Amino acid sequence: MERKSKSPNLYDNPYYYELAFSFRDIGKEVDFFERCIKKFSKISVKEVLDVACGPNPYMPELVKRGYAFTGLDLSDAMLKHSMDKAKKAGIKAKMIHADMRTFRTGEKFDFVFCMLGSIAVESTGDFLSHLDSVAGCLRKGGLYLIDGSVNFDWTGLGSQSWTIVKEGLTVNVSWEPVPINLVQQKIIDRCTVEVIEEGRKTKVFRTERLDKIIFSQEFLELVEKNGKFEFVGWFNNFSLAEPLENAKKINRPMTLLRRK
Repeated sequence: MERKSKSPNLYDNPYYYELAFSFRDIGKEVDFFERCIKKFSKISVKEVLDVACGPNPYMPELVKRGYAFTGLDLSDAMLKHSMDKAKKAGIKAKMIHADMRTFRTGEKFDFVFCMLGSIAVESTGDFLSHLDSVAGCLRKGGLYLIDGSVNFDWTGLGSQSWTIVKEGLTVNVSWEPVPINLVQQKIIDRCTVEVIEEGRKTKVFRTERLDKIIFSQEFLELVEKNGKFEFVGWFNNFSLAEPLENAKKINRPMTLLRRK
């Protein structure tokens, strides 16, 4: 459940959202997708689905590499931004307006991914429903890649901040998880983006989202309960050579599931 704030909503402003998260090396990350597919997928991959796709930063690279791309998101603004981007670039892509917890696509995909901790659920039931939704559109033997969304640090939630300097703007980003119910593992994901132009703050965007923390062993139990996936592994920082269990420092943890 997205919560309102007095500042403009970041999700309603895709251009600034995309700037705020433009630290990613998309080519490197798609290379990792392809290494996972080559090593672990039991089917060939042509059609891919990006769940909680936002402004679709992966779309151009995946289409360039020959994949048929579909993005799914609950934000009308993000989907419109993405379709405008695709049209401008001459890219053929599909967009689906749906809730990740309950979507039904009517289509099948060979590879599904969800990036930047974007699985948004408020309860265990929501997460199981999300797995059902992904299983319903993923062909047997296909992979589901999850970036973040599983909490591996039970000693604390932590906060993050970073700065992007791009297109004549300085964009300061802060993310803070605020506990609201320790028993139910519920938090508010709070993100603030400050835009500085010509040395002065010109815009501030905020968003708050109710979320449930899912810890690693809990995640495995829920996957087993769902019964539609097999757990392949956890990997660190887009490297198959660095299983998470051996990582000295966790950075962008990847979770890989395969459709039974």
